[in-house]
Amino acid sequence: MERDVFLARTRERLSDVEGPPLPVELPPTFATGDGRLFDRFAEELRKVGGQAIAVRTFEIADRIAEIAEGCATAVVAPGIGPILARVEEGLRRAGCEPVEPSRELAETADVGVTGATLGVASTGSILIPMGPDAPRVASLLPSVHIALLEAERLVPGFEELFAELPHSAAERAQTVLITGPSRTGDIELQLVRGVHGPVRVVVLVVST
Repeated sequence: MERDVFLARTRERLSDVEGPPLPVELPPTFATGDGRLFDRFAEELRKVGGQAIAVRTFEIADRIAEIAEGCATAVVAPGIGPILARVEEGLRRAGCEPVEPSRELAETADVGVTGATLGVASTGSILIPMGPDAPRVASLLPSVHIALLEAERLVPGFEELFAELPHSAAERAQTVLITGPSRTGDIELQLVRGVHGPVRVVVLVVST
């Protein structure tokens, strides 16, 4: 069946169906107001195979150097702002060369470094808006993804995330929510990591 025919038939059959009303206010999640956002974020991210590390701004280069030790190249999203110099310093300490975040170079890079605009404590998820200064290849193609998140951008649950999404969508062509390393159970029901993206995800939660 052709796409247009299928869609027209679907619209016709659903024309008299009323959807459920949307809530005026979203109910709070079980993480809302528990007062330990980083601990909860780190715990939930660990459960899905990721890692969260609390760092001060002056420690960024040290942590990047530790994570990138033994890696040859890294693609770095230029939109991470004033901490870009610290990230590049850490990569060079590790002997890891920063390269342009093009698709060709990202396919063979060991590390990808991006920013994140929000972290959700109840799931360990991070929100990454995509654009010219934040190419998706930096978070998708390298085997190690390092995301830098400002500590004050940690929120309890999805109600705060949903409040942020309209602003992100208005400013960016695409916004991606990432929860831990890539994984799939499609192959003989065995959990395999790194099939569709990075095998390791590290979130550096940065405070001044």
